[in-house]
Amino acid sequence: MALQPGSVRDGILVYLRAQGVDGAKVPEIHAAVEKHLGQGVPQSSVRSYLNINTPAKFERLGHGIYRLRNA
Repeated sequence: MALQPGSVRDGILVYLRAQGVDGAKVPEIHAAVEKHLGQGVPQSSVRSYLNINTPAKFERLGHGIYRLRNA
């Protein structure tokens, strides 16, 4: 089944809001997005969304570790 527009974004935001200032690693975020959507999602979709929206929405805390800006 095809993903709805914005579904990966929504899954990322839900998970990172719950993580707060600690942030999370890409594999953790990816697993949370799949759980949120109830289906498989390419990890590249998660990485791409994070990369495209850093620094506007996300802060990169280290290699592959992200949190919401102003968390």
